[in-house]
Amino acid sequence: MKTIWIDALTPKQALLSIKIMEEAWKIGYKSIITTREYDYTTKIYKMYNLKPIIVGKHGGEKLEGKLMASLDRSIKLAETIIGLDNKPAYHISLTSPEGVRVAFGLSIPIIILSDTPHSKHVNKLTIPLADILITPKAIPKEEYRNLIDEKKIIQYNGVDELAWIRNFKPDKKVLDEIGLSPNDKIIIAREAEYKASYYNKNEKPVKMIIEKIIREFNGEVKIIYLPRYNDEIIPNKTIIPKEAVDTRSIMKYAVLTITGGGTMARESALIGTPSISLFPKQIHVNIWLEERGLPIKNIKDVNEAYEYALKVIRDPDKYKVKTDDIIKEMEDPTQVIMRILKGEGG
Repeated sequence: MKTIWIDALTPKQALLSIKIMEEAWKIGYKSIITTREYDYTTKIYKMYNLKPIIVGKHGGEKLEGKLMASLDRSIKLAETIIGLDNKPAYHISLTSPEGVRVAFGLSIPIIILSDTPHSKHVNKLTIPLADILITPKAIPKEEYRNLIDEKKIIQYNGVDELAWIRNFKPDKKVLDEIGLSPNDKIIIAREAEYKASYYNKNEKPVKMIIEKIIREFNGEVKIIYLPRYNDEIIPNKTIIPKEAVDTRSIMKYAVLTITGGGTMARESALIGTPSISLFPKQIHVNIWLEERGLPIKNIKDVNEAYEYALKVIRDPDKYKVKTDDIIKEMEDPTQVIMRILKGEGG
């Protein structure tokens, strides 16, 4: 049986790696999944009773820390892959600098997925080494022109998150586990990835909005807050799940999702629950989803986002969307990957 090697560094990448693994198995491929020591990623695998190979850890906020952690992880990752019984047929990642460097050094064909052209530093370290770059059609190929030959780019009609949302069935038990019911007005929130290289470290827009909502509604709204980092300052009067939870089920019963990133906003919109992304840059895939009638808003201004949040909270049914007919016309990247693995091209 042939092997593929997937390196997943974030919760989103973990979810996508699981879907790739499941689909690849059906066509005769075994998957090796590597990740790094990061609670919110490893907990995803735990939810699915999977044990990835954990190699290295996050380097923190400082450049020196990022550099040393990446170099250390590259060496350990190389030792791990060299030690496998069989050389992987492909390396797959969402721009993992260490994974791509090791795969390139070992002459393993590289498939990269990217929906983040704004990640300039990471993209420079990875995309030029790719044999194939898979991106949503929502992102103009020109965004990657300086990094890779356009002939190597394969685009698909959808977004990454559809891979684990399409056949998803919500579970009310998830609410029971955190002491809530479908009758509660629930907001699910997560702060911006402020330790990332492309973000202003001092900005905490989600925290600002959540604190205003708490003052306005005084307990009427239940806010589930998902910390991004272990040292994050948590807003008061919010619910923090003690263990990893199925956020998709929470989103289904929530009235609103507020995030500083893009993944949760897209997940929520695909499910049909309104979402606000406070990401400071243009996100092509968010705009693409909104143009197709999904309830997602990319709002950079905190006050504007707060005003929109108030409207949704006060009349949630007005903003919910039935999404089945919209998403059935879309693709997800696993479909492209399976065609490549079967030798059918993209």
